[in-house]
Order: sequence, then structure tokens, then C-alpha cells
Amino acid sequence: MKRSTGDAARPPHTHNDVVRVINDTLKGKVAAVFRSLIPAFENTSGEEFYDIVMANSEMLHGCIAIFRRNRSAFRNLLVDARGRPVNDDFVNLRCGRSVHDVIAMIVRTHAKRHFKATLGGDPNDPKSRAGAMYKAINEYLIHDWQVQLVPHYAPLPLAKVQEMGPRLLDIREAEILDSIAEAAAMPSLIPTHSPRAPAAPDLPKQEQLWWTALNDPAVIKVLGQRPEAETRELVAALAEVNDLVHSDLFGRLGVGTNQAAVMMVTAYKLLGRAGFRTQFGIPGKPAVVAAIAQRLDKREVGPHTDLKLLPQLTEGAFRG
Repeated sequence: MKRSTGDAARPPHTHNDVVRVINDTLKGKVAAVFRSLIPAFENTSGEEFYDIVMANSEMLHGCIAIFRRNRSAFRNLLVDARGRPVNDDFVNLRCGRSVHDVIAMIVRTHAKRHFKATLGGDPNDPKSRAGAMYKAINEYLIHDWQVQLVPHYAPLPLAKVQEMGPRLLDIREAEILDSIAEAAAMPSLIPTHSPRAPAAPDLPKQEQLWWTALNDPAVIKVLGQRPEAETRELVAALAEVNDLVHSDLFGRLGVGTNQAAVMMVTAYKLLGRAGFRTQFGIPGKPAVVAAIAQRLDKREVGPHTDLKLLPQLTEGAFRG
């Protein structure tokens, strides 16, 4: 990217110089191209356009999509230090950073603005709510697809963000982030162990099937034992899964009850009771169920899949 002042003979050297050049270019020549492509902003100044877009997740996402579709309109800006065209997102531009780097910078700037607006405080001050969240997550704000997730990152408890770290990059669905935020506010009902398996209680047919599966020695070996009260909580949650889960997930994969139990408990551990009910209960989220089923299908999960592999495969399906 060239300096907006016209002094483009040398690329910037210090980090601050790079940031200044990129910001000047985004507010100047880049904004000018967008304003020529979007009639509604034709009479908006470059700086005003930048501020409006940077504060709005949907608009910023839309502008990045426009850039992707109309890259040729920006060809005069996408050149390296010797003025040669750059068509690779990972090759440095004249400013010393790549398109990938610039987009990461844009995502982080947007996150700062959103955190300031929704959490309060200075996003550059780690002692403030906005600053603490930004400090915890900024290293993982890298990709353009994360722009639409920024409003869903903000409600996550800070401790959960710190715990997840790079695993945040495995989640592309806003609904899963929302479920994790809800689940993080609730105490875990999943223990790590229990001294003995309880006797089978008198339960309705559906719940009895899940109870039997969860107390099967092979399932216990994978998931661990738990006290009776906590097993009852799991059984109640699993008995509430909707018909789409049975048909589009279990039926599509052809898995048995023990396999389904391991998969659902793994999902429950990830999402918590509230999140699990939202995704798999009634009415549930059919699009999420279908996506999880498709990903498990691609991983060749089926009736012959070893139980001990299912937790990892199921977690992987949630990540994308």
C-alpha cells in the first residue's frame, strides 16, 4: 500500500510507521475505491466511511466480501515494494505487511471498538473490561470470517476466553459461541469420576435406554463414572433431544445407542445444559444438527467407529 501523501519511494520501517501508513491508506485510497463501488457512500468522506464501517460487524463483513469479489478495483494499491502486482494474501505489500496481516489488523480494530461499546472502558487498558477481553483474545483475531463473530466473542466470560485460547479459532458458528457463553455461567454437571456405578432406577423407556448406555462398562471406560444424581441429569438431557437429532444425526450415521451416548455427552460437556438444550432440544437448531452430522459423516463416523475415538471426533465436528 502506498502512502496517502504520495511519498511511496520507501516502505515504512517501524511498527508505528506501518500502522500509520495502513490507516492512512484505509481512510484514503481504499475508502475512495469502496465509495466508488457503493453508491450510498458516494458523498461520505473517507474518514467518516472508515469509522462507520469499522463500528459495524455486518458492514465490515460486507466490505471485505466486496474486496474479495472486486480485487481488481484495488489493483493499484496491491503492489509490493518494487511496484509489482501482488495477488497472494500472504505476500508483503509496499507497506511491509500482507493482505492477510492488514485484514487481521482490521478485525482487531473492529473488536476494540465493539468491546469498548459493549463492555466499557479503554480497550488499550487491560484493567478495563474491554481491555481485559481484548488482551485475552487479540492474538486469535486473525481471519476475515471472525468479523461477524466479534459480537459473539464479547459476551464470553473472560476466564472462558483465557481457557480456550487458540481453540477459539476452531469455532466458526455464532450459535456455538452463544451456547458456550451460556454454559460458562452455569456450574458443570459432569464429574471426572465416581466410586461406583449406581443401580438402574425405574425410568421411562427413552430415559432407561440412555441410563443403560451411560452405565455400560465400555461407555464408562470412555466417559468415566459419575454419581447417580449427575447421571440422572445427563439422562434427562439426552432424553430431551429432538427428532431431528435421532433422524439427521444418529440415523444418518447409523450409530448405536452407546455411540450416540458418547457423542451427546461430549456435546453436553462442551455446551453445558442450557447450550445443549438450545442446540439439540426442542425445537433445537436444525442447521447446527445438520452441520454436525455432515462433519461427522465426512470423518467416516459410523456403526463401526471405536467408542474411544468418538469424543475427539465429536469435538472436531463442533470446531468445523
